Amino acid sequence: MTAYAMAPPKRGRHATFHAGRPAVAGRFQLRERLGRGSVAEVFRAVDLTGGPDVAVKVAVDCSAKQQERIRNEAAVLAALSHPSIIRFVAEGPFHEGGPHRGRAFVAEELALGYNLSEASLRKSHSAGDVALWAGGLFSALAHIHGCGLVHRDIKPANLMLSGLRRSPVRIIDFGIAAEAGSAPEPGMSSGTVHYMSPEQASGGAAQPSWDVYAMGLVLLELMTGTRAFPGTAIESLVARTLRSPDVPVFLGPRWRLFLRSLTAMDAAERPTAAEAAELAARLVPA
Repeated sequence: MTAYAMAPPKRGRHATFHAGRPAVAGRFQLRERLGRGSVAEVFRAVDLTGGPDVAVKVAVDCSAKQQERIRNEAAVLAALSHPSIIRFVAEGPFHEGGPHRGRAFVAEELALGYNLSEASLRKSHSAGDVALWAGGLFSALAHIHGCGLVHRDIKPANLMLSGLRRSPVRIIDFGIAAEAGSAPEPGMSSGTVHYMSPEQASGGAAQPSWDVYAMGLVLLELMTGTRAFPGTAIESLVARTLRSPDVPVFLGPRWRLFLRSLTAMDAAERPTAAEAAELAARLVPA
């Protein structure tokens, strides 16, 4: 479940409060719902302490599984601090009345803008833009991995163009992030099929190299406008266990070498996220 919104029209700060919706933790006044997934509902909310609007993610029910997923995401975000990672704001149980009473929530920075899936469709970016975005994203991944974590769901929809001075891109949605080396949980989703590394698709223990491979597929898609492994979920999974993605000649030798290294079949041949950030920086035009 992603938590983002397109930039809203200008309007009064408190003009669209919803009657009957109490302030979460006495601080966040819920406004429109931005999305709903199997784990959480995401609302735009006004921070009554005077801070910027936030995204409040609330568990869809009171089951132990859903509650733990929200608490896990809050703990992961609270441990991270990087300009290219969505910022943690607050977390806790929803004590107020109404349909969400008793459910866990996490308040996060509201990501205004559009994601890299939409950027790929717009085709208004240059190779230099992609190199700049890659540098920020790999730097963020290096921070995540340095904290002993793996995102596990790197895909265009979870990578936002921010328009902020501190970073042009941000990684969002840490709902299935896990400690490096942890085994997949029975019955839990682990990643998005079209961007999984071969070893992630096989159900192994979480590794930082998974995120590097997935980011490689995202960058390749941005550069070519098409998915590296299209087709159904099964067709996509089978294809990547048999071959590396095709990297077109027209991308040039430097980009081809970079993308091939990121998507190497053997995880040991891929650069670390920190190394990939340095390689991406060399691709940014002077």
